[in-house]
Amino acid sequence: MMSVIFPDPLHSSSLDAQEIATAVNLLLDPFVSDELKGGFLSGLHRRGESAQELSGFASELLKGAVTPVISRSEDNPILELCGTGGDQAGLLNISTAAMFVAGGAGARVVKHGNRAVSSKCGSADVLEALGVTLHLKPDLVGVVLEQAGCVFLLASDFHPAVAAVASLRRSLATRGQMTIFNLIGPLLNPAFPEVQLTGIYVPEKLDLYAQAMGFLGRRVAWAVHGGGIDGKGGFDEISLVGATQGVSVSNGALDKFTVNPEDFGLTTASSMEGLVGGDAKENAVRIAALLSGEERGMARDMILLNAGAALFLAGIGSSLPESAELAAESIDSGRAYRALEMLREASEAARI
Repeated sequence: MMSVIFPDPLHSSSLDAQEIATAVNLLLDPFVSDELKGGFLSGLHRRGESAQELSGFASELLKGAVTPVISRSEDNPILELCGTGGDQAGLLNISTAAMFVAGGAGARVVKHGNRAVSSKCGSADVLEALGVTLHLKPDLVGVVLEQAGCVFLLASDFHPAVAAVASLRRSLATRGQMTIFNLIGPLLNPAFPEVQLTGIYVPEKLDLYAQAMGFLGRRVAWAVHGGGIDGKGGFDEISLVGATQGVSVSNGALDKFTVNPEDFGLTTASSMEGLVGGDAKENAVRIAALLSGEERGMARDMILLNAGAALFLAGIGSSLPESAELAAESIDSGRAYRALEMLREASEAARI
């Protein structure tokens, strides 16, 4: 039997394309032991993943992805808004709620995600609790998108080969071990969105993440890290309680920036009250109330921040305040809640 040899992640600052391809093939091989896979992933993370590695691993994994059938529009690009997770903040599912707000405002949102690995409630968990069908026929994804303004792609359905590392990821997560898989999830959207807003769990990785999104062909994208109260903690979302650091990429050019709630016409909050989430059922009840306009306050404002930024990137609104106002109108007009209702109906009709 041939011995399995992963590329040495410490021999250079970045693995080359061939080494990345070899590593991905070994990681997806069910006959390679989790011990060997875990050792490679741990070594790579200790050294620190490069932008070339993030985009390279994503590109290799996307080669084996199931392709959803979606029409493209130059005037209305595919938009992804999501976070890497891993911030340990336990917030409500902000980007999931923002998906419906952006969809109700006229964006075409294709959100890609999975069930929770390191948190109580992932995007798939809360969407399922909201009555959305998760398992969709790939050739009907575009139909759902056009009817609802948004659609969700369950990562395990569209990346079946990645199941080979699912148990390893859970095992490493229980030990608090981060790997490249904690970062590349938002880069694996098989719809290849032209526009992307991604929250990163640590600010130190904003530059490389924005660069990786550029390498993958995003027309315009933001990598953001929201600050906590008094600079403590932080989120993989645009923050309502502190300044948000970001790096934008547009046609390959990077630019650092900082935004505050006031830049969106909103007010910085002084506490976390109202932002912390619970389990899938609890979060689903609150998201439905927020989308219907029944619940207002801090959680609504944080959703408006993130939906507003996503709309701005997608060209819906000419400024951050205008885009945030369009997000508010999406809720107040009932269009955001209608996007949820339509996704329930359309996803059920597209069920596998």
